[in-house]
Amino acid sequence: MTELDLLIKNVRLVKHNAADIPTTDIGVKDGVFHRIAPGIPASDARDVVDGKGLLAFPGVVDAHQHWGIYNPLSDDTATESRACAQGGVTTALTYMRTGQYYMNRGGSYNEVFPLVLENAEGRSYVDYGFHLAPMQKSHIAEIPS
Repeated sequence: MTELDLLIKNVRLVKHNAADIPTTDIGVKDGVFHRIAPGIPASDARDVVDGKGLLAFPGVVDAHQHWGIYNPLSDDTATESRACAQGGVTTALTYMRTGQYYMNRGGSYNEVFPLVLENAEGRSYVDYGFHLAPMQKSHIAEIPS
């Protein structure tokens, strides 16, 4: 039985804190980086890809997007997250608020946010989260929840 689902051999992993870019291997298991080290044996993986000495970059986090402002949230989740993935963004944080534009709903986030999650679930090509804006005084009291 193999330890890894995928092994990408012979890549130069770019790190923010390293001046040089040594060649290494990247092992993936269950969709997660499991081992990053030089010389991982090909026999440890089900599938092996030669990185041919190319650069491997970590994913990018875009911390402020606006899914669902001019199109339905369910549609934007799919199209905007796909654009993220095509551009190297692996995690998107999207702004959400009550009122005009965003689902055109006012009131409590305890009532509105479950609808936000429902409209986004299963439609994104990247990891995502929402950051909420307090639009009325009562939203401040909802922050702990």
